[in-house]
Amino acid sequence: MNDQQTNQRGIDATQVLENVAFKEAFAKLNDAVLEQLDSCPIRDHEGRLLLTQLRKIAFMYEGMLRGMVETGKLAKHKIDMSTLRNESDGRKLLRRVTNR
Repeated sequence: MNDQQTNQRGIDATQVLENVAFKEAFAKLNDAVLEQLDSCPIRDHEGRLLLTQLRKIAFMYEGMLRGMVETGKLAKHKIDMSTLRNESDGRKLLRRVTNR
């Protein structure tokens, strides 16, 4: 995957994480799992284990999306740096003068 595709993937992941419906669904999932975990009998080791694993998987999924966002930011930075490196001398001078 090239930097442009990685950057786009990061943008897409950001849109998912900032989406109101996703945030609401994730919060509801977490609340439901915690509610079931609280009501699960202490002796039900298998049930408690499965609920704990479900919660961990949900947070792992969110972590993967956050990782895509960060990787996308890095790819964007690499693209920007590459663009600046390939800039002509006249363009560099013009950019420096206008930034003052």
